[in-house]
Amino acid sequence: MKIVIAGCGKVGTALAEHLCEEKHDIVVIDPVESRLNYLANTQDVMCMVGDAKSMEVLKSADIEHADLMLAMTADDEENLIICLIAREMGCKNTIARVRNPVYDKTISVIRDTLGLSMTINPDYEAAREIFKSLRFKSAGQVETFAKGRTEILTCYVKEGTPICNVQIKDVYDVIKTRVFFCAIKRDEQVFIPDGFTEIKAGDTLSFVASREDADAFFKKLNYDTGRIRDLTIIGGGKLGYYLGKMAIEDGIMLKLVDQDPEKCRMLDAELKVANVICGDGMDTKLLYEESILKSSAVACLTGSDATNTLIAMYLTRNCPDAKIISKIKKSDFEDMLFNLGYGSVYNAKYIAVDRIIRYVRAMGNAFEGEFQSLSHIIDNKVEVLEFIVHEDCPHIGEPLKDIHFKKNLLIANVRRGARTFVPGGSDTFEPGDTLLVVTTIHGISKFAEIFA
Repeated sequence: MKIVIAGCGKVGTALAEHLCEEKHDIVVIDPVESRLNYLANTQDVMCMVGDAKSMEVLKSADIEHADLMLAMTADDEENLIICLIAREMGCKNTIARVRNPVYDKTISVIRDTLGLSMTINPDYEAAREIFKSLRFKSAGQVETFAKGRTEILTCYVKEGTPICNVQIKDVYDVIKTRVFFCAIKRDEQVFIPDGFTEIKAGDTLSFVASREDADAFFKKLNYDTGRIRDLTIIGGGKLGYYLGKMAIEDGIMLKLVDQDPEKCRMLDAELKVANVICGDGMDTKLLYEESILKSSAVACLTGSDATNTLIAMYLTRNCPDAKIISKIKKSDFEDMLFNLGYGSVYNAKYIAVDRIIRYVRAMGNAFEGEFQSLSHIIDNKVEVLEFIVHEDCPHIGEPLKDIHFKKNLLIANVRRGARTFVPGGSDTFEPGDTLLVVTTIHGISKFAEIFA
């Protein structure tokens, strides 16, 4: 597909990289040439210096023949205008990045009026992902599939855990709880395990389970499964606002810390039942005096990766029973926190990119509705895909043990009607099934592409 991207910031650059990997024809427009240099030197994309609101610039990008316009500049109104002009010039599919909370209640009206295919709010999407993880105090990332019946969770394996040095095929015999391990990160390497893979201390495990089985699994590992009663958010930006609003609506007691007095006044007015504290989240005296060290969960969401990292490290050491969450923009900090086991790490950029890539792959799917969802887990190196099986799909009715799948890929879960199960070698694909596919192969968008 031919895709035009306006804006070469963090999200625009990440989109260009991912879409280029998937062999799309990409044009990136930005008014500042230096922002385009990285993509121009590293990716097979066309880079154009210019203002994407200009019809002449869009015409030079061949917008009338583009399949999709992605407006990802830092300005919401500019993104909406770019999409409007692109549609008028013949581009039928447009996606705009819209971040300002002022548009929350009117975004559906704006989307319909301007004929947008989709709007994306990276901060809101990241808040939703973080909020989902609050259901499991000991889990890192949590993704929900099969209409809420199945979860894929990640957790860090501590020294002395009952499953340390146990092969995956023997885990049930040790803890008497059924979960399905689908990916492991060990010593910077991410791989799909088999039954003979031995779990080691320091591993990051990704596993499929129902909510009940996930709770039982954490209990057998002697991990904390208590409910998150209260949440402290350090950093009152858009992400902090959205997460705070979700927590309050769920009945979670909220404290919110920010240094900016004006921002604190706004948050106090918007989040009426929150305890808004004007102060520095790096101030250990403040953390002690405001009882933040006794919180069930703390989310470090300032605009600084270094600040979030330092706070997370301090909190992990001084309140080990709390769930620690950090927002990170740069992969170096993300990897460091992840590898050292300093809580859950979220990058709003990648979450937003996932949503858009999901839409792009669905656009290119041969069977309408076959491709259902996309998520990335474990450093964004593993893809989790959801497909609906159609009558014309290959290998219908064949036992899985007789089918040759691509390497580094497994079928983690099947939903058939009201039943969900981990398939065995004698199970088959049937029309109407929803499959959960886990793989380190990037770019799969069709059910037929999972086979060797």
